[in-house]
Amino acid sequence: MSLTVHRVAQYARFSSDNQRTESIDAQIRAMNLYCKQQHWQTVATYTDEARSATTDNRPQFLKMIADSSKGLFDIVLVHKLDRFSRDRYDSAIYKKRLKNNNVRLCSVLERIDDSPESIMMESVLEGMAEYFSRNLSREVMKGMNETALQCKHTGGCPPLGYDIDEDKHLIINKSEAEAVKKIFEMFAEGNGYTPIINYLNDNGYHTKRGGVFGKNSIDSILRNEKYTGVFVFNKSASRTDSRLTNHAYKTNDKIIRIEDGCPAIISKHLFERVQRIKAKNRRNTGHYHGKEFYLLTGKVFCGICGKRMIGNLRFAGERKNRLATYRCNEPKFVCNNKENNKDYLDAYVADLLRQKIFNRNSLKKRIKDLNKYIEKYNSEFDERYDTLEREVSVLRESLDRITEAVERGLLTQQLIERAEELDSNLTEKQIQLRALRHYEPLNYQEYEHLIDEYRNMERNTVLFRTFVQTYVDKIVAYPYTIEITLDVGFGVTGEMKETISIRRGDLYELFDSRTKEE
Repeated sequence: MSLTVHRVAQYARFSSDNQRTESIDAQIRAMNLYCKQQHWQTVATYTDEARSATTDNRPQFLKMIADSSKGLFDIVLVHKLDRFSRDRYDSAIYKKRLKNNNVRLCSVLERIDDSPESIMMESVLEGMAEYFSRNLSREVMKGMNETALQCKHTGGCPPLGYDIDEDKHLIINKSEAEAVKKIFEMFAEGNGYTPIINYLNDNGYHTKRGGVFGKNSIDSILRNEKYTGVFVFNKSASRTDSRLTNHAYKTNDKIIRIEDGCPAIISKHLFERVQRIKAKNRRNTGHYHGKEFYLLTGKVFCGICGKRMIGNLRFAGERKNRLATYRCNEPKFVCNNKENNKDYLDAYVADLLRQKIFNRNSLKKRIKDLNKYIEKYNSEFDERYDTLEREVSVLRESLDRITEAVERGLLTQQLIERAEELDSNLTEKQIQLRALRHYEPLNYQEYEHLIDEYRNMERNTVLFRTFVQTYVDKIVAYPYTIEITLDVGFGVTGEMKETISIRRGDLYELFDSRTKEE
């Protein structure tokens, strides 16, 4: 009788708080030992680093669930059940999906079977895990509230314009504060987001994380009351009125606001003026339903189905914020690729061209590399020309023989098809032969003007789009990465390209935003 060897997919995870990568290594060692004891065969290992089990926003976890339908493994093994999920609802949903795919969930430390006692024990363990997670979140929030009441920074990246001193208080960063003042002043003078973004990016300013400015990053700055000297914490817990002042501190559901809790960068008068303009703009949202400008239209393709991605504009959320994206042209039930924020991708690609081509050092290197290509191309010109001439001669002779056969009355369908094939090949080779020519080396000074043209060209115009798309060959958007291929052949050759990849999440972080890695 043959022994059935169970195929195992191991899943390991650690969350970002108080855990390190070694935690995953320890989980895998324990699972490997357990598999050896049970005579099971490990066929796959899935790991999520710095991912909470209270959410299913775990790429490798979701990949494992999807793979369970492919018959690749019989068992999903975890070190402890709380590695699988700390949310009872999610746990039940995904265990049901595994069960439907004939896959069993097992734990190294909790021996669970199908007995009534085990089912009850499993429920108790899941409840304890969820309690621990929620209690930890409550205690963390309690500590953060105490920190905020002392006007100390509660973690994460401080706002643009501020640094953190040794006591965790906000202090002014003078160079960044200049950018903050400029943003508020330009907006109050009637400038829209695009002129402000162009000014900041063209003058070398960067977001707090070193990225380029986008519309969302400008909007978050214009809404941040900290710049008036009011320390605000947990504002997202509930909607609040920015005019709620005049006390040492007030709380509105868990919101903490402390007057003079941090150094001011702008005046309250300027902040309130900006808020009035923004409120008026929101009331006039209908005016912005005009045609949206897509810088990369026709250049963005879906990495899943290969179809072209199209522009999509909608007004989402409670505030009806404008959201413009590139999304796959196929319906969701055909292709479930993610859409990408248009403002982020447009700004990133435009700045990428500045970094990779339109600055003196990069442009000099591009011209130098292209001249090396031209030198090699010219050195092989005679050989390439002679080869094409021989191929053209052979094709003509073959066509002549078919013509002679037809003249002798040997006309068949096979001869006709062969003649059409030869004629097509001959035309192609003749075109290639006529296109062959020697190239003169390029002179950097003749191309230097492109740098100033790029810097000074008005954005959101057809002229700028044409200019940009001359140097963008193709953009392929996958669910979690985006590949941008630049054409750096300057019209001499289509062979010189450079592909830059960026994680979708990293792109959003460049603009001080977040996106789910589902």
